Amino acid sequence: MLRCKDCRIVLDDDVRFCPKCGKDLAPDAHASKPGESNVESLLASANLHKIRSEWEAAIADATDALRIDPRNPDIASLLGDIYADQEMLDEALVWYQMALELNPDSEADRERLNRLSKEIAARRRKERTGSFAAFERHTKIWTLSLAAVFVLLVITALAMTLIKGKPQEEPVPKPAATVQPRSAPPAAEPAPSQPTIAPAPTDSTPAPAGGSSLRTPAEAGLRTGLASAQAVSDAQITIDDVIADPRSAVVTVTFSIPYRGFVTREQVIRAAAVVARTVFALRQDANFVTARCVVQGSGLGPQIAFVGDVARQSMQTLPENATDQQLASVFTRPWWHPDIGNRE
Repeated sequence: MLRCKDCRIVLDDDVRFCPKCGKDLAPDAHASKPGESNVESLLASANLHKIRSEWEAAIADATDALRIDPRNPDIASLLGDIYADQEMLDEALVWYQMALELNPDSEADRERLNRLSKEIAARRRKERTGSFAAFERHTKIWTLSLAAVFVLLVITALAMTLIKGKPQEEPVPKPAATVQPRSAPPAAEPAPSQPTIAPAPTDSTPAPAGGSSLRTPAEAGLRTGLASAQAVSDAQITIDDVIADPRSAVVTVTFSIPYRGFVTREQVIRAAAVVARTVFALRQDANFVTARCVVQGSGLGPQIAFVGDVARQSMQTLPENATDQQLASVFTRPWWHPDIGNRE
């Protein structure tokens, strides 16, 4: 069987030109190996479903192919195309990044990644501009309203001052020999206004916000769920902080592991995988997890040992007893502290 390198469409051996892009397929184009037949068939099926806009079926076939060959860059690139066609740009960006990490020489994936990054940045700039314009409109409305209230208060105060300052006419006494003219009764003094007393603080008054109270109840609940999970406890992982970003369904978890003189990358990756699996199990609306591992260094205080992103789809493709290499392959854009090394 032949395969178009640009479109990744699997074709029969007697096809000379790609029906999608028209590229000339050389007669000596490499045929699929016998062991790759299942992967190629699933890729062809996924691509057909994508053309027909059957997204769930396309993702299912591509995911099955990824389980068979998790290091195949064509699968990750096809998943990126599927999500990009659905306007799910953040998910597509993750898969294009994974495809480029698996095959750094792929110019097509690099071009798709750059184009998608620019589109995401443009959309976010547009959203921020729209939010700022709405904020300006609301600010102008509130400013005009406050100005109107202020003018009304000034007019009312002036009117009351004029009314109080107007002298009252004393009644003219009737002429009578025996009747003395009455003197006008003294004007009643206005009662002093009562000072406003602020309510005394009670036990129900909330305390000043601290570090942990800056998190939402959902974030605090997720942190509690992570800390009480059996897998997290068995791995001796301490959950330090949880932050959720609802814009792109990303959960950032900061955790720490025991430090006994040294820490290897394998230990950190296994702990990060446990945290990510637990987050996806607790929150079905989370599509990505950013894992931040903090290690207590000798005399230097806490140090960031690792930061990496992982998608729900990538984690679901791993077997139950995945190797350290398989676990590390699903984390994209990894950053390592220079003092953290591989196991000798």
